[in-house]
Amino acid sequence: MSFKSPIKGILYVVGTPIGNLKDISVRAKEVLSGVSLVAAEDTRGTRKLLTHLGIKTGLLSCHKHNERTSAKKVITLLSEGKDVAMVSDAGTPALSDPGAGLVKLVREAGFSVVPVPGASAIVAALSVAAMPADSFFFAGFLPNKRAERRKALEQLAEISHTIVIFEAPHRLLDALEDILGILGDRQMVMARELTKMHETVISGSVSGIIEQLSKGRVRGEITLAIEGADEDRHRKSCQDPEAVGKALQHLILEKSLSVRDSVDLLVRLTGMTKSQVYPLALEIKQKDSQPMELQGDNIP
Repeated sequence: MSFKSPIKGILYVVGTPIGNLKDISVRAKEVLSGVSLVAAEDTRGTRKLLTHLGIKTGLLSCHKHNERTSAKKVITLLSEGKDVAMVSDAGTPALSDPGAGLVKLVREAGFSVVPVPGASAIVAALSVAAMPADSFFFAGFLPNKRAERRKALEQLAEISHTIVIFEAPHRLLDALEDILGILGDRQMVMARELTKMHETVISGSVSGIIEQLSKGRVRGEITLAIEGADEDRHRKSCQDPEAVGKALQHLILEKSLSVRDSVDLLVRLTGMTKSQVYPLALEIKQKDSQPMELQGDNIP
């Protein structure tokens, strides 16, 4: 099989295994063995993959800090009629990984870019989530800082499609607490170490999964699939003061949000008015027998 273009070289964007090395496609192996160079996010990890496959193709470091410099080297090879493959640490480049910058520069230089699909944590998680996947929203990694993370989740709160999120293990519980506070106690699936030896898939409510995970240390790469916003469920919440009260109790007493912030959040999520939610919040605060500052909490 020949990968040579009669005039110009081609940049192949190659999907690699996300865990199990057997997930490499036949086509990906052929491309990686036939190109002149492999541009890799992490040359050490990619060298292990190529060695496992019996491929001795040379490597070029290409990560988010040197994409422009790497692009110049890649374009030089392409102009000589040589083909280049681009890979990330795992999965498909440019999906929460470097690669988009290189593709853009190569295409602007007039060269062809060809995708070689491979394993995907997004698709793998959706396939076992038992949630609608005809349309979904991929949010990538949530921000590290809590305030920014909560703001990002607020922007996802009204999306009716299944939401897919990547998360690091050391931030997982904090992220789930914020998901519970912002999105509510939705159904979700947590997929850990997909296609690897210790693959784990847990399904249930956000609060239930938090309870399961809080019993031990979480390791490995995490993919979350969360059900989208349900207008009917929101309408039911509007008519159920008990459910709203429990949510307020969690936000005020457990998450230490102010009365004002808690009320504003519940108003956005449920569609209730401030005059409906505020008395419930005051009652919870008073039962906690802590001094309550009313300044700034007056509701028009």
